[in-house]
Amino acid sequence: MDREEPYAAQFDVISAGGRRRFSVGTESRDRDSDGAIPTEAWFQGEEYRLDVEDDDGVSIYVRWLSE
Repeated sequence: MDREEPYAAQFDVISAGGRRRFSVGTESRDRDSDGAIPTEAWFQGEEYRLDVEDDDGVSIYVRWLSE
């Protein structure tokens, strides 16, 4: 079975209230078995949700910090 093309995933953290957003890392990830980009991902032991794919084709995941 052929391996699906990897994609670039960026992981951002958003402060409570959405006032600050900062990137905590970027890495190459494997797609789902059907070729789709996963809607959630784990990074450094935390769960992130897919937010948007930017103009460069990077899938940006976010994690909201609680108050």
